[in-house]
Amino acid sequence: MNKLTLYLMLGYPGAGKTTAAKAIHELTGAVHVSSDKERVELFSSPSFSQHEHDELYEALDNKTESLLRKGISVIYDANLNRLQHRTDKYDIAERTGAQVILVWVKTHKELAKERAAHTSRLHLWPKHELPHDMFERIAGLIEEPLKHEPYVEIDGTKITAEYMKERLKAHEA
Repeated sequence: MNKLTLYLMLGYPGAGKTTAAKAIHELTGAVHVSSDKERVELFSSPSFSQHEHDELYEALDNKTESLLRKGISVIYDANLNRLQHRTDKYDIAERTGAQVILVWVKTHKELAKERAAHTSRLHLWPKHELPHDMFERIAGLIEEPLKHEPYVEIDGTKITAEYMKERLKAHEA
């Protein structure tokens, strides 16, 4: 796993994407770029408006491209459930010569919804939208990977460093 890599995370809110991203970081040393963390750092009181969303993802993309250009692998931990959003990241990888590994964290929808609505995560949700409603809205946007998008499937209930190592190794084969 020494090749310059852009890891892209896919899955429901609460599926375990961030937990998987942290395990990938531990295994590979890739920089974990998190939309949740960046949002809180960029906006003291996030509004979750489209303008804020666009500004956030522009910052994430710029940071990601800058790191990749320096030869540093990146884990892009954000909502990449739509093909267009993933395509934008594939373009970054192409410009920087990085390989892409799409990591699809699959977790039963009800478990993911329960995790996503946990009180420790409420600061990550818009105040004007109930967690259940936001979960359903985001979950409804998932576009499964197309044939040209090879991915590593991860069971969101089994995430450990060892499990992630096995799954990533199987993908390399």
